[in-house]
Amino acid sequence: MTEMKRLVSLILLLAVTLSVAGCFTIRVGGKAELAPSTEEGTKVAHKRCWYALWGLVPIGDNSTDSLIPETVKKVRVETKYTVPDFLINIFTFILTIETFTVEIYEVK
Repeated sequence: MTEMKRLVSLILLLAVTLSVAGCFTIRVGGKAELAPSTEEGTKVAHKRCWYALWGLVPIGDNSTDSLIPETVKKVRVETKYTVPDFLINIFTFILTIETFTVEIYEVK
């Protein structure tokens, strides 16, 4: 019985490890100027980016171009690995799909 527990523990550890490991690329663009991370702003958009093969291959658009409104002059971009991203990755680790959240803030 202890062999079975060890195997289950190993599989769970592997699943968690694979669900948080990855290397991601977010292409930051748009016509607005990028503000320093110290400047406060109002959140205007967010997006969840999906990746295959632990972040090596983006599935869909991983750019911020469509998120930044034309009227905004200055933005701050944050990338986050949130709790929902972690939970999604636990359930999709077999397919090696990773998620990442991008948030855009308008800085005045």
